[in-house]
Amino acid sequence: MNASYAARLTFATATSLLLASSVLAQEQFAIGASSSGSGPYINGAAISEVVNNAQDGYKFSVQTTGGYRDNLGLVLSDQVDFAFNTLIDLEFAYNKRGDFAEVSNNEAFKDLRQLFIFGIVPENFFVRADSDIHSLEDIKGHAININTPSSFTYGLNLELLKAAGLSSDDFKAGTVSTGQVFDEIQNGVFDGGLHVFQLGLANAQQLSATVPMRYVGFDQKVIDKLNEAYHGLLVPFEIPAETYKGQSEPVQTFGLAQVIFTDADADEEMIYEFTKAFWENLEALKESNSSFRGLTVEIGSRQNTVPMHPGAVRYFEEIGAL
Repeated sequence: MNASYAARLTFATATSLLLASSVLAQEQFAIGASSSGSGPYINGAAISEVVNNAQDGYKFSVQTTGGYRDNLGLVLSDQVDFAFNTLIDLEFAYNKRGDFAEVSNNEAFKDLRQLFIFGIVPENFFVRADSDIHSLEDIKGHAININTPSSFTYGLNLELLKAAGLSSDDFKAGTVSTGQVFDEIQNGVFDGGLHVFQLGLANAQQLSATVPMRYVGFDQKVIDKLNEAYHGLLVPFEIPAETYKGQSEPVQTFGLAQVIFTDADADEEMIYEFTKAFWENLEALKESNSSFRGLTVEIGSRQNTVPMHPGAVRYFEEIGAL
């Protein structure tokens, strides 16, 4: 081995060791989302990529989970570092409302801390255009999917029906997941569905491109009555015209605030860097994913009854949002 080759080999080895130690020095953190391929999982992948590219101190990765309800326990048991949920579920858990009042050891929910709201996802009422359904009251006698009984959306839909003076006995209630409903409608199993999903979801666009569909709005009185059951945590939402093929008019509905949360013991510096990287790169997120459209720091920094983690507070105070 000549001296020149030996020197190059020594340099290459030293460089590899430095790179390896740099990777090992990066602390690894998991973001609990939902099932693989779901909207939350896609959002988590986009957020992880943008935040990882924006800073060098921490490495973030999205993790599949059983869904938003499971995410509460995963965070509190330190199986993930932070996770996604609806603001409604986070608030209800923290305040031990609804189903959470009956959960054993629900005092642990007081350790929940929010980082920020990262998006608003609408309730979508979509039906085949060849049906005679033009309002929620018209679903009587039809086959309409309302999601799986274990999902947040299923409970939301039952409350929505109640607010409209209806029940699941008034129609043929389907109980398949959002991922399945589009194929089922295309195959004629259902006349439509009531589902929460992000604006412009690819599966929804594909369905409306192959089967003429109608998106139906809700009466404001029904939304207001529904919001009473959710302590005013629902937000107004308009699905812009032409979001889906054949949808020529805007549709008035309501949305669910989506929140990133952690627990009280999460490292303040890590949370600060994550929050900063997210908000300083919001435009890149908007370009990559329609879920972030319309998001502003004013929406994101909105405080609720769940305390905001000190790391997030620090960032929002720095930029004058709090």
